Formats: sequence, C-alpha cells, structure tokens
Amino acid sequence: MPLAKIHVVEGRYDEGRIAKVSSAVQAALMNTLHVPPEDLYQLIFEFPKKRFLHTPSFVGMHYTDDLIILDLTFIEGRSKETRLALLKDVNTRVAAAASVSPDDLMITLYEAPGENFSFGQGEAQRASAVPREQKSHASWSSPSTASGRKHE
Repeated sequence: MPLAKIHVVEGRYDEGRIAKVSSAVQAALMNTLHVPPEDLYQLIFEFPKKRFLHTPSFVGMHYTDDLIILDLTFIEGRSKETRLALLKDVNTRVAAAASVSPDDLMITLYEAPGENFSFGQGEAQRASAVPREQKSHASWSSPSTASGRKHE
C-alpha cells in the first residue's frame, strides 16, 4: 500500500522522464518491500521554481534543478535493514532511469500503523497487517508474539 509523493520542479521532467521516475519507484517498492504490481499509489507534484526551495548542497550532496523530493508512506513494521535497502534501491533505480545524479534524490520514509489507512468505505482494511518479512518468521512465532497483530 505504499503511497509515493514525487515532487519536482516544473518543466524539468517531461511526461516520458517522469514516467521513468514513477516506474523506477514502483519497481523498487516491488523489489524491496515485495508489494504486488497492482499496489500502485502515486501522486506527482510539479512546483514552479520559486515554490521549490532547497539549499544547493547539504551533508556532502550537491543539488541541481533536477532534485526530486520523494515521500514514501507505508504500513509500519519493516526492519531498519529493509528500510535502508529501500532507500538505496529507490535511489539507484531512479538515478539510472531518469538520468539524474544520485545526489538529486531526497527520500523521506513515513511509517504508520495499518489501522491508520483506509482504502475506501471508511474501513481500515490493513488494521491487522503484518509485513511480509515478519510473515517469514511465522514458523517460529505466533501472530500475537510477532507483532500483536494477525497476519494479512
């Protein structure tokens, strides 16, 4: 159920290039978080240059007008290692697909409990969700000891 919010400067990404960014983000989510292909939720925002403000460099990164600010929101419970792998996978895929510097991708991950998400009808369809990486341990832990929630 990840929601990707892709923010770019207006005029820097034509339809083809932004489609490559979109596809690369989805491919990384499928690869690292194991989301199914039909689990696609993306919002693409284009801002006038005067409304897309950022420093030219920070923590050794050097930014251009190609900077992409990417927010990824998903159900909590993935390990630190998985989240770090996701950051690297998204960066590698987007930089290659959109021909941008790896510096020009700022990613923020947001996690929230499954009960905070509704996919319609006001119901929390993933209130009892357990991430796939926790499911792989089901043979040695019951659903209640793994996370206090039932498996999807």
